[in-house]
Amino acid sequence: MLRRTVAILRRSAQRYPDGHRLSFYRAFSAWIDNVNRSNLLESTSEDLDVEKIFTNSEVQKLLGELTGLDLEGKIFASRRIERQERSHYALMTDNMFAQTVERMKEEARHFLQFVPIKEPRADTFTVLADDKEIAGFDESKFVFTDVTFDVNDQDRTVVVREPDGILRTATPEEHDRMNRVYYQQPNRPIFEPPLFTYPHLQNALDRDEHEFVLDWACYFYEPDDPAFVKLCRTVYDRTVAEKKFSLLYSTRHFGAFVFYLVLNGNIPPLLNHFGAQGSLSNAAKLIRLQKIVHRNWRMAIGSEDDDRKIVQDYIKQNLRHKAELKDLIGLLEGKRRASSPSRPVAQRRTQLSPPENVGLMDEQSLKSEEGPLGDLAKTYTVRVARSSFDGQERQESKPARTGPGVSRRKGGSGDKRQK
Repeated sequence: MLRRTVAILRRSAQRYPDGHRLSFYRAFSAWIDNVNRSNLLESTSEDLDVEKIFTNSEVQKLLGELTGLDLEGKIFASRRIERQERSHYALMTDNMFAQTVERMKEEARHFLQFVPIKEPRADTFTVLADDKEIAGFDESKFVFTDVTFDVNDQDRTVVVREPDGILRTATPEEHDRMNRVYYQQPNRPIFEPPLFTYPHLQNALDRDEHEFVLDWACYFYEPDDPAFVKLCRTVYDRTVAEKKFSLLYSTRHFGAFVFYLVLNGNIPPLLNHFGAQGSLSNAAKLIRLQKIVHRNWRMAIGSEDDDRKIVQDYIKQNLRHKAELKDLIGLLEGKRRASSPSRPVAQRRTQLSPPENVGLMDEQSLKSEEGPLGDLAKTYTVRVARSSFDGQERQESKPARTGPGVSRRKGGSGDKRQK
């Protein structure tokens, strides 16, 4: 049976343009909800190339601006890791602090690289042969996996021999499971973790662990796995239903989440969230993004239109969503204060800077529990070591003695005074 299987695979390889690697057929529009298809724009009557649109430079730029850059609250916030690290404190000048913040921003942008939007592989298989003469040879299936060294996981050939004699290609779930069997990785079990199934998934979302679920899903699944697409849509829909946009804001998942809402024409909840945050610019960027994705959308946006005009035109043309846009309408009417534009780091205090009421770093503040040492200042004896430079600086800062009849003249190894 093994020889016959190998011969069939060789003949099948000639039928595929990629040599011995069997290609997968992809489904289409898996990111568009069929239930809400009636809510989509008129321009979505034709099929959209989701992958091509997502990688568009204009789309990527707007998604990056909408994602934000919350350094202290999200990107570099405390996380549960295997090995805990102690906080590091450093004394810096204003220029050093500004340069450090810029370096941290560059590093943060690396962590905010978007999760790719891929159409899932079709959850089907291709029958390669039907050998009735070996039907009933065994009660179990035989899985044949290509373990060639230079073959990657996506293009690896995996075929299954059924007990009835049918030789077929593996389904996406079988294909990825065989990859996990032969090429194991830490925290990547062979079978799907219970976290991704009911009721464990619902319990995790109830605890607002949306980011944790999506992070593990990106590590466990391939981007074009049908189970990954289904899981992402479940988390995204739950986020919109509960209006917990801040859980994904300034994470690597926010861009794909916003793109999912735009594809399905479901941006009013997020627009209202930006209105509640006082961010009129983000609301206008979201409307621009929808216009780029849906080119034939009836709303026209001029190159000279400012943010306020874009938002006002959207509300006028979508009065059916007026009840969902109360906070955004209140922002336009002046009932909410718009967020102020950002200023240069050197001219303002950033989120990484200490509060305004914190004094300078001195001996008293170091010995107090409110200082950087915290409870350690009470547990241990704190001593401040002074260098010779401090003594020289204090000596130079003393005022000179002046008075009637007193003059100073340098000479020899010291000063001489004469009356």
